[in-house]
Amino acid sequence: MGGLSAGGGAQAAARLGLAALGVLSLAGYVFDLGAAIAPDANGMTRHVIRFGGHFALYLAACALGLRWVARDRMALVLVLGFGVLFRVAVLPTGVWLSSDVYRYLWDGRVQLAGVSPYRYAPAAPELAHLRDEVIHPRINRPDRRTVYPPGAEMLYAAVTAIAPRSLLGWRLLLLGCELATGGLLLRVLARLGRPPTAVILYAWAPLVVWEGAQAAHTDLAVLPAVLLALLWRQQGRMAAAGAAVGVATLIKLYPAVLLVAWWRRGDRRLPAAALLVLAAGYVPYALPVGPRVLGFLPEYFSSGEDFNVGLRWLLTGGFALYGDPLIAEAARGLSMLLLFGLLAGVLLAIRRRLHESAHGVFAAGLAAVGAYLLLVPTALHAWYVVWIVPFLAVRPSPGWLWFSGAVTLSYLDYAWRPALFPYWAWALEFLPLWGLLLWEHRRTLALAPGAPPMTPPAPETSPAASPARAPSGSPCS
Repeated sequence: MGGLSAGGGAQAAARLGLAALGVLSLAGYVFDLGAAIAPDANGMTRHVIRFGGHFALYLAACALGLRWVARDRMALVLVLGFGVLFRVAVLPTGVWLSSDVYRYLWDGRVQLAGVSPYRYAPAAPELAHLRDEVIHPRINRPDRRTVYPPGAEMLYAAVTAIAPRSLLGWRLLLLGCELATGGLLLRVLARLGRPPTAVILYAWAPLVVWEGAQAAHTDLAVLPAVLLALLWRQQGRMAAAGAAVGVATLIKLYPAVLLVAWWRRGDRRLPAAALLVLAAGYVPYALPVGPRVLGFLPEYFSSGEDFNVGLRWLLTGGFALYGDPLIAEAARGLSMLLLFGLLAGVLLAIRRRLHESAHGVFAAGLAAVGAYLLLVPTALHAWYVVWIVPFLAVRPSPGWLWFSGAVTLSYLDYAWRPALFPYWAWALEFLPLWGLLLWEHRRTLALAPGAPPMTPPAPETSPAASPARAPSGSPCS
């Protein structure tokens, strides 16, 4: 009885601690801690300070929730309840991290006017009759056509049809996507034998709250499709998984890497379903404008769009700072080709080592997302990192957990302009990430020498855990 009482007391204390951390985090979303600490700093610097406080509380809450109340129902209610409250708290606030959302609202308006968003830039005289004093002046790159794929454009048009010119309407759509993501993530956790409170790694992640409900980035709408694809691929439902990856790729292009990682030799259903969905999305938008359906995308690969570049900067930064501009541009182009080629090779290696089980499919997906974020040689904005966070709920990689917080340091680039981005901030972002990932890799090899990287770990032995069931040998579509 004494042991039970002590255990119950520890559990109650852990619940109380989790609630206290939730209240402190909620206060941080309501009140600007950065302004109190550094009132004379600019907005981006204050945001980095504020985010740092949230991230420290987040790590403490994750450690507490997973260590002491991993399978406690009341703790799960606290985790989910505060996760919703964090997002609701920022819904009425103005957007200050990015002006991308105003392009979303503009593209929706253009489509409802019967004009393709890929045909004209917002500054084009042909669209002068659609301009207003709220959305149009806040659009970034007003002289460039849209860069967003057709799936995203469909969402913009749908929200505009229901709630014209409504930032809140778009945010509510993203909130609905997040609720779906949370529900699907709980299913993934159950399938892989992980405690349900591990959802805290997503639900309380400051990166997700700030870049989602606050900055309103489209990337949050990708997550339900990615998790559906993961669940269906684990079940061997190849056509359904391919269609889900196709939907995700129609919204943002980067989930296409999952097609390579999850493809099974001899199977045509996964790629065929994805290509069919992509064709169904692109053809209606491409017919009126032809190749212009790519919009701003080709220009996105130009040097003028470089921002927070990781590994490529390590390879070519010296040329950019001290070399001849022509040589620097040539080095930039060659390094981009090298990294894209390396990414393709890594994705193929992940596919070759894919283990056909629930754990193996998950591991391949996480490896593909991580490889993309490590090796992609283009800009790396903070919101691009959001899609790895649901994977961290299942496998809390120290390296990627660090980066999910440290990537916010990239906002100091805006704070320091026109001066160069501070090297210490770049180093604090990327060097611990690379070091921790290398340590994780060596540790994995030491724990399981000779085991292929995609081999699933042993299931949990806790009596409360329900081990994942491997898919059948003859998957159905």
